[in-house]
Amino acid sequence: MGLDNIKGSRALVRNLKFCRLWPNRSSVSSTSTSAPRSRLVELMKSFTLHFIVTFAFTAMMWIEAISSEDFEHCTDVLFITLTMTSLVAKIFNNWHHAKIARELLEEWSDSPQFEVRSGPERDMWEREQRHFLRVALLYSFCSLGVVPCIFISAAYNYPNELPFLVWVPFDWQKPAKFWCLYAYQLFAVPFTCLSNVTLDLLNCYLMLYISLCFKMLGMRLAVLAPTEHRDSERQLRVQLLELIGLHRRVKAQAEKIQIFISKSTLIQILLSSIIFIFLAMAEYLFAMTLQIYLPSIYGNDVTHNADRLPTALYSCSWPDMSKPMRRLILCFMIYLNRPLVLRAGGFFEVGLPLFTKTMNQAYSLLALLLNVNNK
Repeated sequence: MGLDNIKGSRALVRNLKFCRLWPNRSSVSSTSTSAPRSRLVELMKSFTLHFIVTFAFTAMMWIEAISSEDFEHCTDVLFITLTMTSLVAKIFNNWHHAKIARELLEEWSDSPQFEVRSGPERDMWEREQRHFLRVALLYSFCSLGVVPCIFISAAYNYPNELPFLVWVPFDWQKPAKFWCLYAYQLFAVPFTCLSNVTLDLLNCYLMLYISLCFKMLGMRLAVLAPTEHRDSERQLRVQLLELIGLHRRVKAQAEKIQIFISKSTLIQILLSSIIFIFLAMAEYLFAMTLQIYLPSIYGNDVTHNADRLPTALYSCSWPDMSKPMRRLILCFMIYLNRPLVLRAGGFFEVGLPLFTKTMNQAYSLLALLLNVNNK
């Protein structure tokens, strides 16, 4: 039975389709003359849904935060508002670049070039997919798990407390209007939370897959060795050229992934430093920390596995090969020495240093605010 090498993305794609954040196959087809119209219709449906749920909800929270005269009340609203603002930026980025993610997943699933072989490759692939599933469940639980508690608490405190404080042009404490607004938030909050979590995990999965491709490539390079067969030299050259072609393709895909994640990750970096200052809920703090930590760790894996390729190539049986083959391996090794780094906004390197810089920036801003408050 063949291995489903994009198994970890199946649930993410289903969630994105439910949230109207994933293009239908017909809307991305370039052969159909009705493709532009179909794409426009799908985009209008998605925009209408998110305008009512996501954009309107975010706007009401911003008005509530700006119009508040109580600083503590403003900060209570602001840390959720900034998270929603980053989601709005991610949604527009996804609408613009979703075709990239879809084409990559389809190529990984259908192309024989990315077929996982049996043995150590398969074991490595299944292990990493299971690990990603556990990480996704943990992140989803931390992000979505607090939502039921908030709504149950608000229902018990009726009519004095809404689940989330927002501005509305009417007196929401009247019973009928309270429950209408409560029902609106009961749909909007889990929906936007699901959208946010899924978009974050999709970025992480794309980086995970590229890092696994580099790891798989290193495993194949390390076992290159001549045999006693008469056509051994020719077969070895064909294998090496195939691996060089695979590396070039994976590197091109990494550049596409950088386009897909660049703006959304940049927005998350800039806003996370501010959000951390206003956090008072331990579970939400942990979820926000994961939100910036996960892309950092998966982006770091891409760079780490790409940097290990020269070592893997050097580990093969190159001393037993012919002079032309050794020359070809030397040229490829020189090419592999070029570092591969994913960047957010063309500036921030997506890796573990990014996480530490974000946390350090948040601490610096918090210390500045505390000093101003003391004075």
